[in-house]
Amino acid sequence: MSFSADVKNEILSVEIENDCCKHAFAYGMMLFSRAFSYYDMSILTEHSGIAQTYFELMKSVCGVTAKLIKSKSGKIKVEITKESERIKVLETFGYSKKNGAVRLNWANFSDECCKNAFLKGVFLACGTVNDPNKRYHLEFVVPYLNLSRDLKVFINDFEQLSVEPKSITRNSNYVIYFKDSESIEDILATMGASNSALEVMGVKMYKDMRNNVNRKLNFESANLDKTIDAASKHVEAIIHIKNTVGLSYLSDDLREVAELRYENPDISLRELGEMLSTPISRSGVSHRLTKISNIAKQIK
Repeated sequence: MSFSADVKNEILSVEIENDCCKHAFAYGMMLFSRAFSYYDMSILTEHSGIAQTYFELMKSVCGVTAKLIKSKSGKIKVEITKESERIKVLETFGYSKKNGAVRLNWANFSDECCKNAFLKGVFLACGTVNDPNKRYHLEFVVPYLNLSRDLKVFINDFEQLSVEPKSITRNSNYVIYFKDSESIEDILATMGASNSALEVMGVKMYKDMRNNVNRKLNFESANLDKTIDAASKHVEAIIHIKNTVGLSYLSDDLREVAELRYENPDISLRELGEMLSTPISRSGVSHRLTKISNIAKQIK
């Protein structure tokens, strides 16, 4: 089962008790379903729970009986076949037979809680969300341009969202979408899918932690490469001095550093400084090794 199906199952599992919220929930499902007009009123889905919910809401909220048909491919179509019953549904939500363009009727929201319920219905009808382990993406696919614009305004009205939704046209449909995890978490929580929201949050925390560890490892690896490269150059210079004029050519403090570096090519400058008869800092060791390198160049 997909993450999107899990979200829809979670939304369906939360019972809506208030009549005003149930009205808004039904309105969201019907308005953003496959068709909502005097000529055609139906939803097409592969999710049996969504089909059954649409069927039951038609009866309990609108007082009409829908026809439920399941195809061999597994898709379920729920439709209102009688003209008189389609008119009854339209009138339930403040529309009439004469309404040409499908637009959002804000009169269907009695309170703020109704807006949350409405968004649940919209998502069940036309929404999907990707598995957060793969990518952050939540979208609503709307069949009408003006209705998609109304939905964008409606979603922007939620103050808790991090960013505004974006929109594109895809296959003659109008898509409203989010690609940031914070907004997706907020929308899921708003729709009552709190467990799914927590899952997105948990995945994001894991990804952030993993990225921080990788950045640290890459940084340490780069520093280690630099250390090894510098140490090999120092050892090369020391070997050159040793094979030409001998290490006795160096002053006592430089000779001690040269001998320790030659014997311990893989230790850090800080550790090297601590091994000297008179310990010195990392920068002090670096300064002496630079002098040794310059002497080797002069001898060459």
